Amino acid sequence: MPRIVDHDQRRRELATAVWSIVRTDGLGAVSIRRVAAESGWSTGAIRHYLPSHDELISFAATEMARQATEYVASLPRTDDPVADFRAFLLATLPLNEEARTFLEVWLAFIGAAVTSNDLSDAHGILYRDLHTGLLQWLTALDRRGLLAGDPEPAADLIHSGIDGLAVHLLLGQTTAERAESVVDGLLTAVLRP
Repeated sequence: MPRIVDHDQRRRELATAVWSIVRTDGLGAVSIRRVAAESGWSTGAIRHYLPSHDELISFAATEMARQATEYVASLPRTDDPVADFRAFLLATLPLNEEARTFLEVWLAFIGAAVTSNDLSDAHGILYRDLHTGLLQWLTALDRRGLLAGDPEPAADLIHSGIDGLAVHLLLGQTTAERAESVVDGLLTAVLRP
């Protein structure tokens, strides 16, 4: 009986190998040969799924965006929409090892996205998804009469604040407690008293 292969799972394994290399040695260290060594695959098998270095990197970035979106969508909900929104915002920050690993790799992709259209598109996916998520949360809060102003500028403010906090946390320039306080300040700025 022929073996059934989950091709999507195989590609995800390659993405995980890329992330591991990026985290330990940087994006410049990623090569088909290095991914083969990290994943235990042959270079030919890797090229079957992702034929070029650029496709490998682009897929790894896109898969990272997909998993991030899936993760925040899976967060539990309560009867308190403000507490749920706060939990959503905190989940986007590197406040635990898994989130820290994710953001360390993502920042490497952001740096490369400045000169790569493929990576720029992949980063755009995560940016758009996060911004869309913020708008959805804020629009829902607005419908309940909880938002102090329009959802769009509130989303811009919070998105900018979250992006900055993520970098500051990764660089050790602030603490988790201070970041939570800043998130609370952002919420105070956009919600009705």
